Amino acid sequence: MRKTAKMTRRRLVGMAAVTAAAITMAAMPATASAEEAVGSTPASYEAYLVEQVELGDADAQQTLDEFQALSEGEQEQFITYLNDPQRGQELGDFLSDVTDVDSINEESYETELTKTSENGDVVLEATTGIDQVESAPSTDEELADPTARYYDWNAWYQVSDKILGVTVTTVKIGVNYRTTKSRVVKVYSGYASHRNRVPFVEFRHGIVSKWISADPANNATAETIWQGEWKGIAWDGRQRVWADQSGFKGGYLK
Repeated sequence: MRKTAKMTRRRLVGMAAVTAAAITMAAMPATASAEEAVGSTPASYEAYLVEQVELGDADAQQTLDEFQALSEGEQEQFITYLNDPQRGQELGDFLSDVTDVDSINEESYETELTKTSENGDVVLEATTGIDQVESAPSTDEELADPTARYYDWNAWYQVSDKILGVTVTTVKIGVNYRTTKSRVVKVYSGYASHRNRVPFVEFRHGIVSKWISADPANNATAETIWQGEWKGIAWDGRQRVWADQSGFKGGYLK
């Protein structure tokens, strides 16, 4: 993730802290007192997750199960990660790097799948996916060549923050596109979604841009900018995915 060259660390800070924030409260009873701020104790965090489940949020059940599997001591440590702004700064540092995203060569870039910090307590984990089906010609140009084969694809790239094994935040970017056997011929759409289990954090994304990169790359690409705030710390990050007729090619969150 990154803002400008200057804001890289700040924005990643927010996202990492967000992640760290949402994982420490599981083994304590779900009876949080009215005076407790949501997320300030293991009990109040568990109560928050239970409420989300009761509201019909299926993803919250996974986080609740992971949180309740922690020991009491681990839950306390999680709360510490969650509520210490300085800890958020440190966590954010491990998400960022000095790469200038505008200079990335998509053909040689190696997508990072895992980063760890705090002796493995905090993990930034990326996963990717691709779906492809052969489809019939649909335009006059496509119908003009009876030997041509066309394929519709969905490629996606998501990054999840986990603290002590509990999934706290996930941001996802995807692209739907069409190819022949040898090249990308159309990008249908790009899309973005997120999951957030940090009660005092809000984040959002801007317009999802889509395009076909110039030859020789010829990649179907989608990108969005995430923005948010964690305990007064503003952050933003660019998330991009690209793919071609061979499937997923790369992605990043910086």
